[in-house]
This record gives sequence, C-alpha cells and structure tokens, in this order.
Amino acid sequence: MSTHSPHHSARLRGNQQHPARGGTVALLVVTALLVLMQLYSAIPLVAPMGTDLGADVSFALSTVFSICYAVGFLVWGPLADQYGRRRIMVIGLLTLTVVTFACGFASSAPLLAVLRGLQGLTASSFAPVALAYLAEATPPARRATAIGAMSTAFLVAGILGQVAASAVALELGWEWMFILSGVMLALCLVGVVLVVAEPPRHTDGVRLTRRFAAVATVATRPSVLLLSAAHLTLLLSFVAMYTGLGPHLSSLGLNSSQVIWLRLVGLPGMFASLIAGRITRRLGTAGVARAGFALAAAGLLLEAALSGTLVGTGASSLVFVTGVALAVPSMITLFGESAAPNRAGGMALNGFVLFLGASLGPLTAHLGLSFPVLLLGLAILMAIAVASLTGFTRLTRSTMGTVA
Repeated sequence: MSTHSPHHSARLRGNQQHPARGGTVALLVVTALLVLMQLYSAIPLVAPMGTDLGADVSFALSTVFSICYAVGFLVWGPLADQYGRRRIMVIGLLTLTVVTFACGFASSAPLLAVLRGLQGLTASSFAPVALAYLAEATPPARRATAIGAMSTAFLVAGILGQVAASAVALELGWEWMFILSGVMLALCLVGVVLVVAEPPRHTDGVRLTRRFAAVATVATRPSVLLLSAAHLTLLLSFVAMYTGLGPHLSSLGLNSSQVIWLRLVGLPGMFASLIAGRITRRLGTAGVARAGFALAAAGLLLEAALSGTLVGTGASSLVFVTGVALAVPSMITLFGESAAPNRAGGMALNGFVLFLGASLGPLTAHLGLSFPVLLLGLAILMAIAVASLTGFTRLTRSTMGTVA
C-alpha cells in the first residue's frame, strides 16, 4: 500500500515534467554568457592577434565565426527537436571546449579561420537549444524569469566579452583568452552532464527533413521577411560600433587599459532587457522593438556628434546599448509569434538573421570611414529597421491584435 499522498504524487510528477530548478537555470545562464563571449571577444583581439600572426585577422577572427554561428542556428535547432535538448547541449559543449582550446594555439590566419569557423558552428548549438529547454523544463511560474535571465546573459556577453578579452590580452597575452575560456567551458560541460535532466519527450513522428523544411517555410512569409530586414541591422550596428570604437579612442590618446573602462560604460544598458516585458503591456511587442531601434539610432547620432569628447562618447554609447537591449527580446518574441505554429523554425531563423548581421559588423567597420561617418551610416540602418517594423505592424495588425 502506497504511503504517498495525492499531493506528494502530483508534486513528484511536476518535478519530472519540469526538472529545471534554480541551480539548473543559473548553470545554463552562466554557460550562455561564456559561449556568447567567444563571439564578442574577437573585437579587441583583432589588433594583438594581427600583430603576432603578421596578418589582418579581422575576417578570420570575427566574420568567419559569426557566419558559422549564424548558419549553426539553422542546423542545431531541428537536431535538438529530433534528438533531445540535453544530448545536443552535451555534444555541442564538448566539441566547443576542444576547439576553443585549439584556437589558443593558432599559428596563422588561415588556421585561425578554420578553428574560429568550427568554434562558431559548435557555439551555436547552445543558445537555441538552451532556450527551448528552459521553455519546456522550467516550471511555468518561473519560465519567464528564466528566459529573461538567459536573454540578459546573451546581451551582457556583448560587453563582458570585450572587456575580458582586452584585460587578458593586456596582462597575459591573447592566447590565454582561449585557454581560460576552454577551462571554464569544460567546467560548464561537467555541470550540464551532472545537473541538466531531460523532461519527458513526446515523439511526434516528424522526420528530420520536415523540421528543416519548416525553417524554409517560415523564412518566406512576408511578415518574417520584414522582421528579418530589421533584425539584420541590430548586431551589425552593435559589432560595427564597438569595432570602430577602439581605434577611435586610441586616436583620442587613450591607452588599452583606459579603453577597457570606456567599453564598460554600456554595461548597465544591457539590463534594460529585463523591463522590456513591462513596457510591452503599454506599447505592444512591436512597439517596444520600434522604440528600441529608435533609441539606438538616437544614441548613434549623439555619439557621432559628441565623438570628440570622452564623456559624450561614453554617455551616448550607453543610450545606444540600452536601445539594443530593448529591441533584442522583443524581436525574439515577434519571430516566435510570426512563425507559429513553426516556432522552432522561427527561433532558428531569428538566430540566423541576428548573427548574420554580427558577421557583417566587422566588415562594415573596416570600410575606411571615419568614426563619426560610420555612426551616421549605422543610424540610417536603425531608421530603416524602424520603417521595416512599421510595415510589419501594418501587415499583421488584423491577425496579431495587441502584439503589433
């Protein structure tokens, strides 16, 4: 005869259905931060690595990683739907750890390009799969908080990745950024193996080829095309601005350690993503996204006008980063809702477009434009994004209600 009460049995079933508790969420958030830092650490490493390897490594270090990272979203999402979230996270993190260590021993630009491409491809296995896992394995009452914390980690990595890479390269050498990252990723891998539990999976009998086809179906929708036009500009502008910022600050007489502190100025703005949900109740999701792009454009215009002063550059970069932080979670939500019922395809496409833009950022920054002119061009892209979102709103008003 069972001694368990009905309440105890219900709680046990709930724990099995939603096994992700606070420790699991914290582990995945920290892992997400470390994984995304591998993208943004390239921004300050271009100069020291180029000097040591005797070549321009911007394409090999930044663009190759970002392109492979973007393409990886289209691959890992369907694979995780087919074979399970935990399995893909473990395989991806194991491979990423090995390749990250190897990057620290790159001896030429072509070898660096190969290793960074593999690093980007394996790094992209984490973000979409971890978000899908939290959406399924976190208790409903804590789900929004968990996903919000993960989104914030993605954004904070944009600043911390630059700062950590700058500091490590300055004190120990650029190789140690990859070596230390490999050590920390290995620890995260052990944590995922020991802590992350897969919730019960319901096989739907869908073939893997059908899952990949769903992504293509989503990509052809007019509303998603308009979202993609806006989304492409987001990390393109972020990466391009910060890539151009270092040389600009050096021209103003700042040394490497002072540049690190100015990069940190934008960090508080990243946490604006945590209040995006509250603002959504008044402006709607698309309204918050438009406001984010508009604020980012204003920050870029201010930075262009005040680029000759350190205070003005720092303050306006904070405005820009705040706008980006408001736009990112809103755009993720819009992609998911516009792709319904193929939400997994929408999330894969969201990541692909977002990081395709990131891959274009370094190329944009190296067009030979002065820093103020670069910022003006990026502000125009932000304005085009606002126009695209306005078109999206008009197109979907009748079908999406308050979302638009």
